[in-house]
Amino acid sequence: MKLIMQAILTLSVPVLVLGCAVNYGMNEKNLGSLRENPEVTRQYENLSINPDYDYYYYGREIQPDTIMGIKKGYTVQSAYWHPVDLTRETLEKWVVWGKRETDNPCASRRYMGRYVGSDILDPGGTIVGDWYSRRDWGIFEFPGGNTMIPHPPRNHNGWSLATCT
Repeated sequence: MKLIMQAILTLSVPVLVLGCAVNYGMNEKNLGSLRENPEVTRQYENLSINPDYDYYYYGREIQPDTIMGIKKGYTVQSAYWHPVDLTRETLEKWVVWGKRETDNPCASRRYMGRYVGSDILDPGGTIVGDWYSRRDWGIFEFPGGNTMIPHPPRNHNGWSLATCT
């Protein structure tokens, strides 16, 4: 009996390790990223709304933590991000509020409380949207087709002014 258990363990450990490695590699290949872009910051601050994007916000509607625009044709799956029919008036309120509220302890230290614009890239490096936030890190899954799963925005480890999610 002991010999059978050793054989099972000997065979199952490599299979388990290989399965985890393959799963990690597959997940890593399906992740998008952010690339800071001062032009995106200017566009938001100039109240430019891209007609080719659908817009979403994260946080409270009257004072969102992050705004993102995603190319039309993508399906966004998230319980955290809320679609919004973004108007110039709404964007102006959000941008003005964001410029005044620079002492938020959950903002990125790197951004010194300011909102900064970034491009959202798919796993292949293609721009699929933009991002305007005081947080400097986002995770975007692309499980297939034109589906995107954006996770809540965060700060890089150690770059928050306080302990925030």
